[in-house]
Amino acid sequence: MTISKKQKPNQPEPGQKPSQPDDSQLTPWQKANLEYQKQNQQAANWSPTVIEGTKEKPEVEALPLDLFDEELAEPELGTRPAAEATMPFADRLPKVKYQRNNRLYRRMVLLILLLLIPLIGVVYYVSPLSKLAAVTVSGNQKVAATAIIKEAKFTTETDLWPQFFQSSTHLQQVKKAQPRVKSVSLAITKLNHFKIHVTEYQEVAVLAHDNKYSPILENGQVLTETMKNPTEKLPILENLADQKRITQVLAAYHGLSQELQEAVSQIKYEPTGSNKELLRLYMNDGNQVIVNISNMTSQMKYYSQVAKEMKEDGVIDMEVGIFSYPYGNDKKTESSTDATESSETEGNQAAAEDVPKSE
Repeated sequence: MTISKKQKPNQPEPGQKPSQPDDSQLTPWQKANLEYQKQNQQAANWSPTVIEGTKEKPEVEALPLDLFDEELAEPELGTRPAAEATMPFADRLPKVKYQRNNRLYRRMVLLILLLLIPLIGVVYYVSPLSKLAAVTVSGNQKVAATAIIKEAKFTTETDLWPQFFQSSTHLQQVKKAQPRVKSVSLAITKLNHFKIHVTEYQEVAVLAHDNKYSPILENGQVLTETMKNPTEKLPILENLADQKRITQVLAAYHGLSQELQEAVSQIKYEPTGSNKELLRLYMNDGNQVIVNISNMTSQMKYYSQVAKEMKEDGVIDMEVGIFSYPYGNDKKTESSTDATESSETEGNQAAAEDVPKSE
């Protein structure tokens, strides 16, 4: 593609001589220049700029085709591409219909959901699924399931969700009424069933009192229920009534190794005027151990070694140091201890009398 130059006005056709302009149309400078060109026998290389009051149009140079290609390659903003502009409307119509139908489908699904959700809620509310059908218990060992359900006070055939949201109050009633219950939780099963999961405190000892035995839980609480025969695997505690003291004894007992725990059959609390922590442990091998509550864990680890050195069953005293003696010397040792304590008491009283009284 080329663009030709426009012909100048008064330009002669090929093969013809250029016509000389009229002197009336020339300016004084043009006339002088024309005379100069005639004298030198040269043709004028200019044309009148103003002829009959019209201006001469400037020449238009030919532009390269690459420039037009670049301009066509970068359409202005807001204009459609050439391919799309030339696409007939009949070809674009299916795409327009598809987009319009797609929007309609989305709106229809949204409206259906807005109407369907409340409808499902109403149907569920009036259906039997919204009522509590049954309550079951799992994890219980000593506490009866019927007792737990009774204390929880869940009502069947009534609304499920109000009871579920208030379940913390119901479960607290179970823990208060059943001291064996350590923790309790609630879950929904089969859409409208409650399942209560219970974790119980373990029995760690037995308390002997009034020729009866009561189980002691791991938190130190003594149950009011009684048993005729104590469990063989649990130690028997005697002369213990304070729950705080029971907790201290159990903590010291559980600090022992598994072998030593199984070797202890009975723990008797025998406090004295100078020592409120004194215990007497009855061992399964026939020996007895006198030890403080606070020193039980650290000193009982030497029991096996001391027991092997004993020629016969007896007492191993760990109250102050560690020494042992057979049962035959037990009374002598106790009498000598009492005499020592009485002499010390008399000496203290005499010393007190010698001190002068202040005025």
